[in-house]
Amino acid sequence: MGHPQEEYTLNTIRIQKKILTLSCAMLLALPLSAAGPSFMSIYAEDEVAVEDASTAESSLSTVQDDSAQSDGSLFEDQNTNIQSRDGIPAEESGKKKSSKKMIAGYRRTGLVKSVTYDEGNKPSLQMLESQFPSTVDVYFVGESKPVTLKTSWKCAEGDYGSSSGSYFIFVPAFDEGKYVVRGMSLTADMPYIEVKKNPGVAVEMIASAPPTVNEKKVFDYCVNELGLNRAAACGILANMYCESGFRTNALGDGGTSVGVCQWHNGRWTSLRAYTSDWQTLEGQLSYMKWELEHGYSATLNALRAVSDDAQGAYDAGYFWCTHFEMPDSAHTRGITRGYLAKNVYWQRYGAEDEPDEEGCNDSFEGEYVFSGEGNLNIRADHSEDSDVIGSIKAGGKVEVTKGNGEWAHVLYEGKTGLVKMEYLTAVDTEEEDGAKRQGDAGKAETAQIAQETEGGRETEADE
Repeated sequence: MGHPQEEYTLNTIRIQKKILTLSCAMLLALPLSAAGPSFMSIYAEDEVAVEDASTAESSLSTVQDDSAQSDGSLFEDQNTNIQSRDGIPAEESGKKKSSKKMIAGYRRTGLVKSVTYDEGNKPSLQMLESQFPSTVDVYFVGESKPVTLKTSWKCAEGDYGSSSGSYFIFVPAFDEGKYVVRGMSLTADMPYIEVKKNPGVAVEMIASAPPTVNEKKVFDYCVNELGLNRAAACGILANMYCESGFRTNALGDGGTSVGVCQWHNGRWTSLRAYTSDWQTLEGQLSYMKWELEHGYSATLNALRAVSDDAQGAYDAGYFWCTHFEMPDSAHTRGITRGYLAKNVYWQRYGAEDEPDEEGCNDSFEGEYVFSGEGNLNIRADHSEDSDVIGSIKAGGKVEVTKGNGEWAHVLYEGKTGLVKMEYLTAVDTEEEDGAKRQGDAGKAETAQIAQETEGGRETEADE
């Protein structure tokens, strides 16, 4: 039997050798990614590691238990590579998960507000903030109901204060200590505000737009099929008037654009592929709806969000021009169309002017001419089944006192009654140049853009 001190020393050496051997075996069993000196301190990026004194046991016994329970791997979650020292998931081992909530979407997307300023009068951030909404409705990950959050707004690109640019987009900004926003498309998935400088060039003002039968059909389609309010529908009307004069056979841009919206090149090809009725108003409106529900959903959302008033009509006219039609000089033309929507079409379809039971109002008032062939019946009521009380000769001029886009109250040779508006043409536009009557879609051959003389067709209204 050896000396007690020597026996103690030998036992100590044996234990140390066993520990060293076991430690080496465990290191060899670890994945390479965990073999570094800091493999015990890997945490999720959004977590805060908090040391818990209750887990400060022998590292040797802890690792041994881990090896027996997990086949030698410390990483139970292969997607996040998160594991605690004691083999328990991080959120259960004394590490406190971040309290940040992730914003997955917004209740309202697209253009929220548009601010225009003149040269030399760029508004300050403080002035803008006083005009911007203070809250937005958001959806959190894993939650189905929207939540209203306080928000500020930040310039999406560059520094607004020092920039010499003329167009800026602002998006919501939240408390970064509480919320994180999932990646989203700037104008398609988020609400935004645009701040733009007045171009400083002359803006054309269109004082009148003679009504047509297609105009009323488009308005009804926008309200009933697209779910838009009256102001948004007026914005679309203003653009169609400038693009095509509501003519389905209008050609522009050297024959490369067609229809009420002047679909250009590839979009024209897509229109023809979409429907065999691409030359009809019904087919073109159906394709317009398809575009809005697919590639232009942000435009549809923006129009659905405008206020149902004169300002909303302006906003819709401007936005449709700059985001759906997108002609040359879109900003300047957008202003023109915005005012046309506000000053003409909103007065026709939106303003309260005490229309009769059939929706007739005095916005259609004026002198018109029947330029068809034969005679145009004057009827006693708003129906082709009502009694015929007179007729208008070809070339006859009539006074329209009010109308609804389909029927007009007329005064002709001492008789008052109703006629179908599709057979009347406003006198102040009768002899205008065909290209000018199509606004932006002009420059097409007169023969290509001429609308059929609808009053000359054989219909029940003609005799």
